[in-house]
Amino acid sequence: MKNTPEDFLSELKISLDRLRQEIDRIESAISVFQEQSVAVKDTGAVIAERDEPSLQGEAEAQRAAPAVMDVLAEKEAWRKDMPGSPVKDIRSAISLNDRALFIRSLFRGDPMLFSNTVTRINIMESLDEVLACLRDEFPEWNMDSDVVYRFMMAVRRKIR
Repeated sequence: MKNTPEDFLSELKISLDRLRQEIDRIESAISVFQEQSVAVKDTGAVIAERDEPSLQGEAEAQRAAPAVMDVLAEKEAWRKDMPGSPVKDIRSAISLNDRALFIRSLFRGDPMLFSNTVTRINIMESLDEVLACLRDEFPEWNMDSDVVYRFMMAVRRKIR
């Protein structure tokens, strides 16, 4: 039995969906791993201070304020990272899993708020205009969080 082009496209779509799910699962695992790694490092610094007084000077040096350049480099990483290929509509740059994540985490669980916001952003011409809108409407967003990073990378695919 020959496969028709429709069968081929259907199988291809299923494969792409599986790949997207696998990528999302891997990204989630990486995120969890990074959070655990930071927690272990923080705990290690506390244990070193408590158990070995000779390491107190080193622990204090580690807790010292980071250099200004380091802070600036880490802030809003989505500004400097490459966003991917350009899109005409932000929705096409957002996977189904990311959409659910964004609605739950950024848009107060309101799919209409997400949809309306993306529609407004699609009309905007500059990143500064988008940021002003987002900061006015969502002052609670941590612009350095992983979720905002993912959303802003999708936005940057539309607005360069």
